[in-house]
Amino acid sequence: MSIRVKEMVVVTLLTLLVVGTTTLIHLSHLSRVVAQESQRQAELIARQIYAQSRAAIAAAPAADALDALRNDRELRNLLESSVGYSPHLLYALVADRSGRIVLHTESDKQGRLAPPYPSLAALVDLDPVSRFRELYEGARTYEAALPLTLNGAPFGSIRLGVSTTLLRRELGASLRQSLTLAGIALPLAWVAAMILARLTLRPVRALAGEVDRIRRGEFSAAPDARGGDEFQELSAQLQQLGREMHADRLATLSEKAQMQHVVDQLEDGVIFLSREMRILFFNKAAEEVVGLPLEQAVGQPLAELLPASHPLRPLVEGALEGGRGIRNATLAMAVGERRRECLVSAFPVADAREVMGAVVLLKDLESIKTVQSLVSYSAKLAALGRLTSGVAHEVKNPLNAMVIHVELLKDRLEGAPEEVQKSLEVIGGEIRRLDRVVQGFLRFMRPQEVAFKAIDLNALLASMTALVEAEWQTRGIRVVSELDPALPSISADDELLRQAFLNLLQNACQAMPDGGALTIRTERLGRESIRVSVRDEGVGIPADDLDKIFKLYYTTKPDGNGIGLSLVYRIIQLHDGAIEAASEVGGGTTMTVRLPVRSAV
Repeated sequence: MSIRVKEMVVVTLLTLLVVGTTTLIHLSHLSRVVAQESQRQAELIARQIYAQSRAAIAAAPAADALDALRNDRELRNLLESSVGYSPHLLYALVADRSGRIVLHTESDKQGRLAPPYPSLAALVDLDPVSRFRELYEGARTYEAALPLTLNGAPFGSIRLGVSTTLLRRELGASLRQSLTLAGIALPLAWVAAMILARLTLRPVRALAGEVDRIRRGEFSAAPDARGGDEFQELSAQLQQLGREMHADRLATLSEKAQMQHVVDQLEDGVIFLSREMRILFFNKAAEEVVGLPLEQAVGQPLAELLPASHPLRPLVEGALEGGRGIRNATLAMAVGERRRECLVSAFPVADAREVMGAVVLLKDLESIKTVQSLVSYSAKLAALGRLTSGVAHEVKNPLNAMVIHVELLKDRLEGAPEEVQKSLEVIGGEIRRLDRVVQGFLRFMRPQEVAFKAIDLNALLASMTALVEAEWQTRGIRVVSELDPALPSISADDELLRQAFLNLLQNACQAMPDGGALTIRTERLGRESIRVSVRDEGVGIPADDLDKIFKLYYTTKPDGNGIGLSLVYRIIQLHDGAIEAASEVGGGTTMTVRLPVRSAV
């Protein structure tokens, strides 16, 4: 269908929908109003009959109450006139307590038992659908009842019957009006649809031209400047969309190139296939398996690129046909000019209904064996560390005994020659130095239990700088703190960080024998890390030694053991941080520590 016919159909359907909906709403409301009005009139008439019944009983106190009601002419006239007064009322009656009719607008029914009918209030309370069904499914009778009492005790009841046939007659007139309105609205809707189609098709064709220009890539084509309605705005928006699509296309190509670069760095091969086993994408690691560059292989069937005897073909076919993945199958295949063993996994890619393609992962077993060898080597190194730690413990005990006996020899050889005294001093000093080396080695080799908790790094550094300043200010060293007040708390081991930063502060002070400024600065680097720098104005470190200072046992101090900075390096690593050193001979040294910002576990 053309747009004009579609628009006429849509307008017609909308007109029918609006008219039909409003008609149903109107009839629903009207049916409730009619039912409520009939209930109100019935209750009003019932109260009038009730008042006349009380008057008839009071006028004949000596007579039986039922006889008084039967013989009262005014009451009978009221019952008969009430039926003519209300257009919905079918009958009116007065019944005794047992339900036997005393008075009825139809005299031949007096003395009979009054049949039970549903309450008129129940019809009012029904939902619109149920109320329509009750009104239009045959002729039904509903009653409005009012209890009649005598001297405070139940005496009988007044009942008024309402016929659905009479109610339906009133609703029929409104229904005919609604149908007449619908008959008038449809021709008017057709005329309006033809006019709207003529007015809207012209700018729609212009917009189609704009879309066609965008499809051809003419993003800079200017829209028609005439007019200023919504279609002109839409035309301008289409032009803006075209320019944005052009920019997005360039960005997508750039991101695709970056993503391909990242995937190409993977050691594992990745191949994406369509449902027909055509190549969609693969990375550099899989290029040797496919045998062609990606640009030449895209769109080609895998069966044409691999020989029939290639072990990869049945594996992929099974994953696509069976709909089940195959994981870590060991295959020997030709990769380039060599034959390798690979772990191959093939997984179908499916939506909610059918398989759309497959993904093939290729792992070279040689690289896996290399990793396993490294893991085994690391385990052996760990065992060697435990062994050397035990050896260090065994060395420590004889050293303690040697220190004790050297002190005993000093006491016993107080009168010995000066050369003997100096020799004992040298022996004691070397033993103590060796003990410090062993102690430091034990601290370095001992496994560290890191207890993470939330720490205010500024407060930790402030408490440590106060101790360092009190110790070193007599030697001309002043401490300058530049702590960022907005620094967030970090998750770290308080004791280990104190040990690390105290070591850095002590080293900085020892590097300034003539005094100077020790500057401590903290700052936040983005949302994920913070930086702490410790700068001194000391003698500096030669450039050739900067890459050695964190190595175990390397030291430039005459009495150093080469463990302090190695221990600092290890503590920072345990916190997933990094430490760097920058120095200039005679110009001082700066130690920079970066720590991650993370929540305590």
